[in-house]
Amino acid sequence: MNWTTLSALVLFMGLTQSGQYKIERLLSIATNYSQVEKTIMLLKYPNTIITSVPCISPLQAEDLRRIPVSSRYGQRLHPILHEYKHHSGIDLPGQMSERVHSTANGLVIATGENRNIGKYVKIKHNFGFITLYGHLSKIKVCKADSIHIGQVIGLVGSTGRSTGPHLHYGITKNGKEQNPLPYCYLYLHWQNVLIREGKKKMTFIIVGATDI
Repeated sequence: MNWTTLSALVLFMGLTQSGQYKIERLLSIATNYSQVEKTIMLLKYPNTIITSVPCISPLQAEDLRRIPVSSRYGQRLHPILHEYKHHSGIDLPGQMSERVHSTANGLVIATGENRNIGKYVKIKHNFGFITLYGHLSKIKVCKADSIHIGQVIGLVGSTGRSTGPHLHYGITKNGKEQNPLPYCYLYLHWQNVLIREGKKKMTFIIVGATDI
């Protein structure tokens, strides 16, 4: 059963226990942000499903409404090589040693350093998501650590090929690159939909020690 057919079935059934299982299945087979967003909007109450999907900004995570981006996903003029290359994520400007937050619950599958993205952390999440955080000045987690959404995993730096302090943030889903920027607003969009539908605003994502 493909995503379109299954999503129509879930809408017909409502969010019963069986419907929730189908939402998890929908997220697993979704191939792009549009399908992920439409699936998340089926959730009408606090649910651990959304905390397993990258849904907040890794920087300035306390403020979901304003996310500055210094270099977008896709083709760009490389700031060091001065030639057009594909950019596999987005660059978020930050202050040196600013805290970097995990954008979903998950498991650290790699940490290290290379010549391109410098010091980095890679986290595996449910539903086929993997997030990458690069150019860190310091890594705060270890391989095989269990991570919760909003947890500090490193500090902003300028390691690797970099012209100044910033974070490279990348997302893949089932091995396919995603544009990370819309995912940074996903939790906020979900909250706004609930409010428009008359639901009480729900604050259950933890950033550091602060509810948002």
